[in-house]
Amino acid sequence: MSSPTADQLWTALNELLAGRGEDATDDLPGAELVVTEEDQEVFRAALARHARRDPADPAVIWIRPLVAFAGAQDGLPVFDLSIVRRRALHVTAVQAIERGLDLELVTGQHARVQPARGAELAMLQDFDTWMTTLSLEQRTEVEALDSD
Repeated sequence: MSSPTADQLWTALNELLAGRGEDATDDLPGAELVVTEEDQEVFRAALARHARRDPADPAVIWIRPLVAFAGAQDGLPVFDLSIVRRRALHVTAVQAIERGLDLELVTGQHARVQPARGAELAMLQDFDTWMTTLSLEQRTEVEALDSD
């Protein structure tokens, strides 16, 4: 494992969110967040393909975990942003791991960002589809992660 710089962390996180691997031919589907406390998984969710550094505190990264969709409209998935709200990860240490990042959080929990699979990958694909139904202004607002 290696400890990336803040810029390397940011690049690696964005590549995971976008579904890009370490090799240009390596295509990952997107990312999921797995949070553990005392080696027990306490949370797992796909991550939307956007993140934001907090300008007031560089140790805080804003993400959007995709925990549930609100239903369907015209045969397409619909998400409620009051349910899939932005969340802050307050990072105290980070390690690059094979195919992901291991983050130590201020709470003492560990968060792993890794390629999404299974139900989390399906949720991410539904969110991607929903994002295409939004106007450019709406998408920009969702991706900004500066309000709920």
